Amino acid sequence: MNNELIFIRHAQTKIDKEVPIADWDLTEEGYQDSEKVKDVQEFQDIDILISSTERKAYLTIKPLAEKLEKEIIQIKDLSEISRGDAGALTKEEYNEMKVKVFQDLDFTDHGWETCNHALERFSKAVEEIDNKYENKKILISAHGTVMTLYFAKLQNKLDDLMGRWKSLGFCDYGIIKNGEVVKDIV
Repeated sequence: MNNELIFIRHAQTKIDKEVPIADWDLTEEGYQDSEKVKDVQEFQDIDILISSTERKAYLTIKPLAEKLEKEIIQIKDLSEISRGDAGALTKEEYNEMKVKVFQDLDFTDHGWETCNHALERFSKAVEEIDNKYENKKILISAHGTVMTLYFAKLQNKLDDLMGRWKSLGFCDYGIIKNGEVVKDIV
């Protein structure tokens, strides 16, 4: 890795069981936070803006893209762990699933993608981004579970995924330089 990669978690999301998860909008607070993202000092000299194809990730960095007059490249493989019919899960069932998938990275139920598969997909997408560019500062807007998995893998901290995920806030970000984590996401 010869690029500086900054990963930012999307802003707060408005849960709407009538809308597919990938199309969820931001809450009012989420929109306010996305406006603050455009003023983060470390983001002012970004060369490339990338987001997953999920609406919430794109909307989080849209104000920054407008300020910097840059396009946002969207990459599907940066999306959150596929949650199948998670929109139909209660909050309690969803939280139980999070515990199970973080305890056993090959566990699946309710049509969820396994954590191992999501991590492999996400890692490959990041590697492709890094190989495509040289000496660039790249901001990647993504999601809590895949970012938790990716940063934990890089730091050999896969044994505390749930704790790390619970500590990750909306719009938190981490930085990787030369393949090393220089700022953790949590």
